[in-house]
Amino acid sequence: MRKPQTGKPYPAGLATEGDYATLKEAIERSPSDLLDELRFVWDLPEDKPIRVIGRVWLKALADGRELWFFDDIEHPEKGVGLLYPTLSNPSGHKDAVVASAFVPPGPSRKVIDPQVAASGRQWAVAELELSPVAERQKQRNPWLMNVRSGTLRPLSELPVDWHVGVTGPESARRISALARGEIEDYLRKLVLDEDKELARRLEENDKELNNLAAARRQAEADAAEVHAEVEAELSSHRQRRDEAEHGVIEAQSQLREEQERLAAYQRTVEQGKQTMEIAYRRLEELLSAKGDRLVALGLADAEDVAALLPHLGTMEEAREGTSFADALPGGFAQLAPLLQSRMAEQGLLYSQAQLRDFLALLRTRDLVVLAGDSGSGKTSLVRAAAKAIGGACTIIPVKPNWTGPEDLLGYFNPIQRSYQATPFLLALQAAGRNPLVPHFICLDEMNLARVEHYFADFLSLLENRSIAPQIPLYTADEERHVVVEQGIFLEVEAEARRRSGLGDSATLEEVLRDDRANAELHRLGGFADNESVLLHHGRLRRSLAAQMRMPTSITLPENVWIFGAVNMDDTTHQLSAKVLDRVQVVRFRNPMLADWDAIEAEVQGAHQSLPSDLAELRMTPEDFGVRSDYPAFDRHDASVAFLSHLSREYLDPLGVEFGLRAIRQSQGYMIAAEAAGIDTDEALDNVVKHKILPKIAFDTARPAGNGRLRRELIDELRTELTQRFEGTSLDLEASCVGDLGRMIRLTDGNNGIVNYWLR
Repeated sequence: MRKPQTGKPYPAGLATEGDYATLKEAIERSPSDLLDELRFVWDLPEDKPIRVIGRVWLKALADGRELWFFDDIEHPEKGVGLLYPTLSNPSGHKDAVVASAFVPPGPSRKVIDPQVAASGRQWAVAELELSPVAERQKQRNPWLMNVRSGTLRPLSELPVDWHVGVTGPESARRISALARGEIEDYLRKLVLDEDKELARRLEENDKELNNLAAARRQAEADAAEVHAEVEAELSSHRQRRDEAEHGVIEAQSQLREEQERLAAYQRTVEQGKQTMEIAYRRLEELLSAKGDRLVALGLADAEDVAALLPHLGTMEEAREGTSFADALPGGFAQLAPLLQSRMAEQGLLYSQAQLRDFLALLRTRDLVVLAGDSGSGKTSLVRAAAKAIGGACTIIPVKPNWTGPEDLLGYFNPIQRSYQATPFLLALQAAGRNPLVPHFICLDEMNLARVEHYFADFLSLLENRSIAPQIPLYTADEERHVVVEQGIFLEVEAEARRRSGLGDSATLEEVLRDDRANAELHRLGGFADNESVLLHHGRLRRSLAAQMRMPTSITLPENVWIFGAVNMDDTTHQLSAKVLDRVQVVRFRNPMLADWDAIEAEVQGAHQSLPSDLAELRMTPEDFGVRSDYPAFDRHDASVAFLSHLSREYLDPLGVEFGLRAIRQSQGYMIAAEAAGIDTDEALDNVVKHKILPKIAFDTARPAGNGRLRRELIDELRTELTQRFEGTSLDLEASCVGDLGRMIRLTDGNNGIVNYWLR
């Protein structure tokens, strides 16, 4: 290590030349020892910052970066160039290293213009500190220095008494400036004063800017608030305008539909009226002109003639009991507790949720299929409900050999020349004779035969909801034949009486007992003996009675509801997609799984809420609403949008049909459910159980329509339903979510086949 230029001896504790000869030994020393050595070597005051004078310059790199250096470092007072201490190299030669320092990025680089620094002519005063260890190792200089951040100050002038010295191996004249303490103090004071003034101005500017910013923020907030109010008002106006326009468009559309429906209904009524008038005019003319004679001859009964003359209407039977409006002034939503109480008196326990669903289905006027095991209460519900509302109920057992519509509605027997009616048709006629009495017709064991075979025509008729469906039975030609035959026989019989002198009141027996009248009747009618006259008389009587009692067509009465009770086992047929698309399916769970305590508590509450002296209920078909077309598709409705989403994302790829008709039918149910006291979540859950789950039956291993596995889609469908109904008042296990989960769990044990009816 180089001896100090001052020739002073090393102070105690500092290493002397030769104490260490390696870089490692020097760098491992403490920074304070190394700085003390520099102060000693450079003859600077102890325990004070190392302040020196040097020249600032920068080097621009190709990548755009800049390196700043503080070179030609000199003593601040003597102007003597300073050298770094040196380590002995392997040859023993010791090279002097001119002291220089690196200017790190920061405040120090900001006090000097980069263009001036690039010229290398700027001198400055700075305090130095040791460079990082890694840099000192790299440069092999334990004492390598950096300019301390924020201490670099430019020298704006050179004092006249500065000395000039030459250092290093070069014999160049180097200009140095003698920075005495006064100059440093002056510069420091000048900088501090400038800093204070600048800080004061900055503080005032900051305050003013803050005030301006606060005023601006307040103005922006006020403007935003006014803008929000204006936007809210405009949005409200736009919404009301859109709603009004939508309402007008919907009203116009409904008006057009109603006008078209009314026109179609009027045309149908007019056609039906003309047909009925033509058909009944023949009978009326015959009965009006020859009614008494037909009765006298025994060709018609007096009761049948009186039923058709002088009008074709029927009288309503007298009914006892309390009307719906008097019994439940609160409306249709109060009907479920009343039915529950009345059924409990018959020994039948149903939850109010079941009854509300049943009542909502009654309002839809749809065909309702009740599915469940034998003894689960399907037909009992229909029969008990009919009794509780003061209605009538007819249970029609379905036979396994039913193959066509004639098994349901009957057929015309050409041999006997009469219509062979079925219990189902007779039930329709009975309902038509009492139009103010609700009549429930239940097809028991409906799927013992294939429903789409014997019920197909009826399903098509039920699709027409704008007018009452007309059910054709047989052609009107037979009625015309009967009238002609009856007229001919009456003319022949009248001529025989005239020739024999018998009066108009003579009976057939009197005509046959009178020899001349009998002979004339045989001669004019071509009869060979008395037996042939009697046979002809019997055939005429049967054909006329058939015409009088069974018209060629029948209109589905407005007071009729049709139900089907089905069991799903190996002895029955599955319901086809055509049937499922047109019906509402209600599945009955095993009664032994019901929460009887909760149901009995509901029954007790219903008993307490009803008047003790309430008489039997007497409801009319109008109390359940009228049969009408399904609501128009409303994609803005939240429930409709959800069902459309399920159809598009899951059902259609899975091959499950759920189209526009099913969604409109579901809309009709949800409207009816609201009237029955069912909230939106429960109604939507019932729609999924009535219209979607019964259609799910496929192999989950097969790919879906979008290429994905059906098992993945069915799992995602369950997740979608869970997210929709989670957090609602529904019991998820008893909802469609639980039903779908049960179906998925049973899939693995059924060779991957998922089926709603699987147990």
